[in-house]
Amino acid sequence: MVVDVSVRVPVERPAAGRAGLVAAAAAALLVLLSSAVLLHAGPLAAVDLAISEAARHLALARPAWRSVMAAVTVTGSTAVLGPVGSAGFLALLATGRRRQAAFVAVALPLTVALRLLMVTAVARPRPVDRLAASSGWSFPSGHSTASAATALVAVLVLGPMLRRRWCRVLLACLAGGWAVAVGVSRVALVVHWPSDVLGAWLLVLTMVPAVAVLMNVAGPRPDDPAGEGDTRPAPPGPPPVADCDTPPVRPRPEPEPPAATPGHAA
Repeated sequence: MVVDVSVRVPVERPAAGRAGLVAAAAAALLVLLSSAVLLHAGPLAAVDLAISEAARHLALARPAWRSVMAAVTVTGSTAVLGPVGSAGFLALLATGRRRQAAFVAVALPLTVALRLLMVTAVARPRPVDRLAASSGWSFPSGHSTASAATALVAVLVLGPMLRRRWCRVLLACLAGGWAVAVGVSRVALVVHWPSDVLGAWLLVLTMVPAVAVLMNVAGPRPDDPAGEGDTRPAPPGPPPVADCDTPPVRPRPEPEPPAATPGHAA
């Protein structure tokens, strides 16, 4: 008879407290920045104008730089990221990672939807001398919101599937670098003010970690896609002891029954 002995291996849970602090801090900064935009704060407008003028001069003087920025900015459009997010959602469902799939289905659309509400409420005009086609209001940046949200969701979902730490660090660097490049491209092409991009990043840092905490998205757990703990067969060999210096307890031999004496046999 084969006995299946399984042990419940502890898995690492996400740092929900730190994620909540990040979301709260980003929300506070987003409120301050939005207020400055609505009130047409002079220092903010001066910084935005100076950076936009410098970006426009650089793009006109360096056609190659402008071409690279135009190519990068396309990767942050919802026309590109929408199908990517849908494919990721379906892939997670197909592999049994329902909680992560639900997180993708909620975090990305919710962040983009909130950005649409904000951009309509703030109604900030775009820069005048734009170097690429654009339409609609400016704050916060749509491309920057979509790309940063996709990058952060990818790190939170794919990172726990990677066993090695350097792989998770590489994923975070690549995803974060791409999101930053998309934001820079919006300023480089003068289709957004710098504070529009900053507002988009703060919006993402508010929404995505908050949704992750509320949905209890798992931390690093490469062998536990369902999020219910890892149950694997125990390795062969003697069971572990609590203390390395404590010898294992051997079972006492059972006493033999007394031999029957003559004349008292049953």
